[in-house]
Amino acid sequence: MRRPSVVCTLGSDAALFHVAKAVTGLCRLEAQDRISLILRHSSAIGQHAIVLEWDGTTAGIDLSDHSDRMTPELSNCDLYFKRCVRPEDLKLSDRIRPFGLNYACRSTRATLRLLSLFGPMDAIRRRGAWKKFFLVPLVTEFEREPTRAASPTILFQARLWIPMECLGDERVNEDRVRLLRALRSEFKDRLAGGLVPTLYAKRHYPELLTDHPSRQSRYVRWAREHLISIGFRGLFGSLGFKIAEAFAASQCLVSEPTTAYLPADAPIALYHSTEECIAVCDRFLSYPGEADELRNQAWEYYRNEVEPGAHMAKLLGSIQ
Repeated sequence: MRRPSVVCTLGSDAALFHVAKAVTGLCRLEAQDRISLILRHSSAIGQHAIVLEWDGTTAGIDLSDHSDRMTPELSNCDLYFKRCVRPEDLKLSDRIRPFGLNYACRSTRATLRLLSLFGPMDAIRRRGAWKKFFLVPLVTEFEREPTRAASPTILFQARLWIPMECLGDERVNEDRVRLLRALRSEFKDRLAGGLVPTLYAKRHYPELLTDHPSRQSRYVRWAREHLISIGFRGLFGSLGFKIAEAFAASQCLVSEPTTAYLPADAPIALYHSTEECIAVCDRFLSYPGEADELRNQAWEYYRNEVEPGAHMAKLLGSIQ
């Protein structure tokens, strides 16, 4: 039986860190003989965009942080899958659909395919982007099944943005700092992590810096050990990578709501205030049975909706 052919076009300056999961998922489907994959790149496509051609249909994927912006070069695609999409936009047209959760992960096969696609000259020209990509952990390094015991601790590791990066969303830093102070005061040594030691964080909040790994290749192995992961809205209300990472590690994700669409069945314990966040964390630490139930739900959700191969298979299956 002939495998369906999928053509995947990336931007010539593709943000490898952001497109890695989608390419990894497609490469997994190819390795399972479920599709025949053709990779291309084009200067007509932006850094955070992907175009898929399959079964006579074109599907644009927008992986940007902005939920209030559409990507012009995807306007002619039959379908538009947006990572951060507002619920009200989904009501405008059946053409606009949620992409789902993204995070930076890769496989050996995807790495080799991307290197072959862009070539050694691009690796030299964009060595900063490629260096960042090579530090991205493999998919399996994020995964931790709920049958494995978790440390009864709370993971909080956050990056602060310099003012120029968050124009129009300056509160994002204030909210993270306020929550971190409250959780440290309440849970003391049961809270692990802190602020990533960027120059901005070192200058303004030296007392809140993490003393645990922050380089992603080392951070992931340490971060997946904790029972609870604290989530917060991403920049401009985006869906942060932390959500997918928590599901892959079968953690109890305790997160604030975001303005971007997220399915109602996503296994998240939501909080709407600092006090509610503290109460939810205390409940999971005090009642292991409740924590185990949420961990099992997180793992099943990851396997069916988030794992790269399952994610891309579901996306392709929705293209009619």
